[in-house]
Formats: sequence, structure tokens, C-alpha cells
Amino acid sequence: MDSQDNIRLTQTVKKGGCAAKLPAGELKEVLAGLKSFRPTELFVGHETMDDACLWDLKDGRYLVQTLDFFTPIVDDPFDFGAIAAANAISDVYAMGGKPATAMTILAFPGSQLSLNLIRPLMDGALSILSKAEVALAGGHTIDDETLKLGFSVSGFVEKKRAWTNAGAKSGDVLILTKALGTGTITAALKKDGAQESWIRNAIASMTTLNNVTDALREIEVHSATDITGFGLAGHALQMAEASGCTFTINLNALPFLEGAQECLQAGFLTRAHTTNANYTLNKISWNSSNTTKDLWPDWKKKIVFDPQTSGGLLLSVPETQAEKALQIIQNSGFHSATQIGKINSKTNSSFLEFTAILHKRAL
Repeated sequence: MDSQDNIRLTQTVKKGGCAAKLPAGELKEVLAGLKSFRPTELFVGHETMDDACLWDLKDGRYLVQTLDFFTPIVDDPFDFGAIAAANAISDVYAMGGKPATAMTILAFPGSQLSLNLIRPLMDGALSILSKAEVALAGGHTIDDETLKLGFSVSGFVEKKRAWTNAGAKSGDVLILTKALGTGTITAALKKDGAQESWIRNAIASMTTLNNVTDALREIEVHSATDITGFGLAGHALQMAEASGCTFTINLNALPFLEGAQECLQAGFLTRAHTTNANYTLNKISWNSSNTTKDLWPDWKKKIVFDPQTSGGLLLSVPETQAEKALQIIQNSGFHSATQIGKINSKTNSSFLEFTAILHKRAL
């Protein structure tokens, strides 16, 4: 076996996973200046910072298209491939759709890594694509200095079932389907600061498909996104701004992965933590009027900026259906799913408000 086969993938990159995204604030500024052809069939484009675009097929459905790729977040090639695939198709689920085809995007440093690594990368990806019943239809590879893997994914969604950033309504509640902490745990992994059980649990979370759309067919989901590189705060802010509402999130209701608290307290932060915090600056507030110091630990504030890779879905649903929706999601295998907040009409300068109260399940 080539000695390169034993190389740690996370040691070959400066940033890993969705933490490698460009800062959300800078990206938004650049996209705001774009003027592109906009046909009437394009129902959702890049303007709303949604997870994917929607193209009107004129038959009661939208074509859902998305693209996602990133650098290694774990050392094992099979796991990296599986995470990359689960993360890419998640954007289709976040629009309420079903993914159908995927095209591989692979940048591979052939002068640094053995070509033998490509097979386990793709085996990992195919394990997830097959589980999701997504056909690998082709792809493109280039020789590059840094390993990057991802997929362009297409799928379909019924018009009446499509979810976007912009549909959240006052009186809705917020449900998060997966626990937080993949960013800090994988940052610790890179520096040998994470326990093996923490790493395996994080990988299990990142390779879990966000497919709850069929199970929630009887639930009136008003808005949705998946939590990835911009962290819970960044993606929730995008939903709140698009919907013109204020999201109030209870820090003490947030689910987090085993080891996330320890990693944050030990100072394992990704480079995206600061840019995510800066992105939400002046648009969020910290309501401590009904808290004590013990309810407001520093690590809980940090976790909302932690960039997630293949994180959970954040769903906005009517309060009358929240309990049923949460039960359905948990019965679908998302045991960490939790009601984390509520939505109010916009009455102040903050689109996103964090509080910390003792009652875990509701605000």
C-alpha cells in the first residue's frame, strides 16, 4: 500500500467542511450586485439565499437544483465521501423536495495524495446516494492543490409542498432536527483533542439523511432551511430576514452533540466562528432579563455560531401542529429533534433574539 494512503485528510487543508464557506456577509454583498437573466420560470434564485433554486416545470412541480462541495472534515476517505453526499442532497430536502440525480465535483491533488483514495471517497458517497435513491449520473474532476469533493444535485418538489426561507409566520414555532456541534468537534479532531466516541457520533449525525419531507406531508411547514456553514445564528437570520419576522430562540432548548460543550470550553473553534458572529452583528439581541449567570454560559453563546456540516433542518410550523410535527420527526429517527423557539411579528431592530429560560421544550 502506498504510504500516502495513511495520510490524515484533515491535515492537508486549512479549513474543513462547511466551515470553508466564504463569509456570509461578504457573499451576500457580492450577490446583491449581480444582474442576471431572470426568466419567469425561475421561482427561487440566488437572491433570497435559499438552499437551492426552484424552476417551474409547468406541471405542478418545481425542478430543484443545488450545488455543494468542500474540503475534508474527517480523516477517513469513506466517511468524507459519505458526509459530502449527505450534505449536498440535504439542500433538496430543505426545499421540501426529493433528490433524483447527482453529479460529482472532485478536485484532487494527485501529486500529494494517492489516486487509490478516490475509490473509498466514492464508495462512501455512493453508500449515501444509494440509500437516498439518488442516481450518480456523472461528474467532473480536476487536478488541484487541495482535495475537494461535492455534488450538483437535482430533484423535484410539488408546488404546494415547496419550502423556502421566506414563509415563516408570526405565531409559528421553530423545530431543529439535529444536534449542534459538528464544527467544534471536527476542529478538535484536527488537533487530536476529540474523543473517538465524540467523533463517531458526529459522523453518524453528518451522514444521517435529512429526509423528513414525506413524513411531514400532513404538516403545514411554512419555512425551512438546513443548518450548515453559517451556523444556527446565520441560517436562522437568513430565514428571519426573508420572512420579515423576529425569531426568538431559547439557548437552553438547543440540542448539542456529546463532546460539543467540552470542545468549545477547550477553545476548539473553526475560523468561520468569528465570521459567522460578525455576519449577525447588530441584527441579533441577547435577552438576559429573565436569566441568571448560570443559564448563560459562554459556550452556549458560541455554539450558535458554530459552522455545521450536514446539520439538521430548521423548520417553521404552526404552533397547533408543532407537537405532532416533533413526534413525527423523532419517530423518523431524529431523536435529538427539539422545539427551540418561536416566531413573532417584527417589532424591533433584531431579526434574531436569543434568550435562556429553564423550560426546555417551549418558550
